[in-house]
Amino acid sequence: MERNLLLALLICFPKASQGKHLLRFLTFCDRDVEGNGQYDIEYDGDQLLYVDPFTYTAVQRLPEFAEQWTPDPGLDKDAYVSLGTCRYNIPRAAKGENYPPEVRVTPSSLMFPKQHTELGVPNTLICFVNDLHPPVVEITWTRNGQPVDEGEVSQTQYYSNSDFSFRISSYLDFTPQEGDIYSCSVDHISLQAPLTRFWELAENTDHQAVETSVCVCGVILGLIGVVTGLWLIVKSNKSHRP
Repeated sequence: MERNLLLALLICFPKASQGKHLLRFLTFCDRDVEGNGQYDIEYDGDQLLYVDPFTYTAVQRLPEFAEQWTPDPGLDKDAYVSLGTCRYNIPRAAKGENYPPEVRVTPSSLMFPKQHTELGVPNTLICFVNDLHPPVVEITWTRNGQPVDEGEVSQTQYYSNSDFSFRISSYLDFTPQEGDIYSCSVDHISLQAPLTRFWELAENTDHQAVETSVCVCGVILGLIGVVTGLWLIVKSNKSHRP
């Protein structure tokens, strides 16, 4: 049976003199799902821009680059042709290779806050998903077992790794509250069950430090009081001797 395959085309231009830098044009697509594809340009692993597969407009990813250059106005046409060629070639490439099995790589995931967490201070949780193939994954968030508001969630495009696997990050804006437990679940075709990570706010170390300091000060003051009391008793006894 003919499979619904994803095709990735990569063009690499290493620096001629030293070969230390990599400029990569990435195209991948899904033959049967309109808009399920990506065209982007990466430099040394950082995405410079991607072209929206519906509007074919270029979206710059890195602010430091966006301020210094403007994307080629012909990128929309290049992306349209590249994605169309990708979808056109899938059945022909599959037939030429005698319909090979789809390569599936099981992803890994990490979950961590963007900044140091404090109660009541807005922050961002990051769910980093890496080493996956094909580049189709569903990432869902919960707070205390309940789905979060989708307006609090944002997601990057897929980034390509040197071994032709992919990575992607999902972001959840949140305000840490005591007792809250968050989860990030990753669903991928290579997994028998979603891969889920949990995160909760660790006990406030600053609060612990204050409590410890107060306790230590109390002990010290108590010892001073005992020593002072003993000294007064001894002095009083000496003063009453004949």
